[in-house]
Amino acid sequence: MKYSEFIMRWALFVLPILYSGCRNAPEYITLPEKFALLTPVHVFNTEQLVSISKDDYSLNTYGLITATTLESWRSNWKSNRPSGISGKLVILQISGGTFSGSYIRPETDVKVYQASSASSDYTFYGQTRFNGVLDTETIVPEGKNIDGFLKFFGINPANDLIVLAQDIASDGNLMLTLRAWYTLYYWGVDKTHLAVLNGSVSSKIASGDLTGGFSFSVPSSSGAGKIGDLHRDHTIIQATLADVFNAVQGITEPTFENSTAVPEGGVFLLDARTPAEYDGTGTTSGPSNYTCNNTPNCYTSYEGHINGAKNIPFTSFVDSNKEFLSKSTLAALLSSNGFTEGQTIITYCRTNVRSAITGFATFAILGYPTRFYDGSWVEWGTLAYDGDQAWSNLSANSPWRTDRSIITNSITYNVGKSGLTDDNIANLNTYFTPARSFAKGTNEIITEDKKYLVNSASSGSGGRSGGGNTGGGGGGGNPCGG
Repeated sequence: MKYSEFIMRWALFVLPILYSGCRNAPEYITLPEKFALLTPVHVFNTEQLVSISKDDYSLNTYGLITATTLESWRSNWKSNRPSGISGKLVILQISGGTFSGSYIRPETDVKVYQASSASSDYTFYGQTRFNGVLDTETIVPEGKNIDGFLKFFGINPANDLIVLAQDIASDGNLMLTLRAWYTLYYWGVDKTHLAVLNGSVSSKIASGDLTGGFSFSVPSSSGAGKIGDLHRDHTIIQATLADVFNAVQGITEPTFENSTAVPEGGVFLLDARTPAEYDGTGTTSGPSNYTCNNTPNCYTSYEGHINGAKNIPFTSFVDSNKEFLSKSTLAALLSSNGFTEGQTIITYCRTNVRSAITGFATFAILGYPTRFYDGSWVEWGTLAYDGDQAWSNLSANSPWRTDRSIITNSITYNVGKSGLTDDNIANLNTYFTPARSFAKGTNEIITEDKKYLVNSASSGSGGRSGGGNTGGGGGGGNPCGG
């Protein structure tokens, strides 16, 4: 008997015994990876939560790239493509409105597509999903929708390099561009296969840094891959409602089901909204998936900010051309606002669209461990109680009440503000059954997505699975987590 055959038979006999404590591991992970799971893994796998940029952005081949780098790829992809990339270059020009009409010029194995947030052909930039307590708008879409997006454009995320680029420089287009990056990374696309153009396509063509034209590639499903075949789990990057509860209160042994504890080193909460939203003087529209008696003039129950959060508006991270500031400037910005090395950043805004910008900066440029609270204020500011008000949601003693000073600062109810009445507040009191008001956790989206990653993988394709979270199987990527 050959030695390799002996080892294989030994492993097949011994592994089920050793591995009995991790029954939720997907079948596709390799034997060495299964053995690795026997060793406890820290709640946060920092390798999945960081991607450090070069000081000079022109030296990057993933993360934030310059127009000079993109043009070198576009003009001679075969010779200049980064090592480790065997497929084509896919450039997605992103717009939330009308396109400029000027496009990066396609070449052989270089595809340039319009990626509109208004397209009816795919669901990609956000979807309303149920987390175990309530339905929240603009959550990372389900796996089947991401696979539909990849199929529509014929993208194989295992082989291709995907470049995301705002069409015209604008806050909205930059938000969508970074939201696209966050979505693809969450669903397991390796960081070396994802790049974001620093600046807009239209401005870079106008300056001569990119070669442009007036036509773009016609989408084709040919060669499309599936996220399940990546065998990677990056769901740790999303912080759930329960995870934020734990982080704010410094909970090291969570009682909420499948939630993650506060990490060693603590948490730095980054609020990317305007100062008015942060201090409670503004008003937050939504949730858009619920109605009020004065629809469409609906607002969250109250305003304020999560306890301990620092307000650094997303506009502080970019210049007037919607290009990111230098790495050293961004580091100084975080430091001056109290961030210290070793902390894990959790960033949020209204719906994690503006905070996709701040999170990309801290994750993919500065290389600080970063998670995104996808529910953000449209979720947080809705979970309130006031027995004297018609809009009062939840039960008075629900564990999910956020209008408590222990976890929220500057609490200012919207009723009575600027003439707003009960009719202007999203009314969810018929929605919150006792089961939802006292749900044991908020991890249903993560659990559903983990199952999709396992079940959508092609049989026998092998590959790798990202690690990330142990304990109760919280938001992270460890297959042991469930």
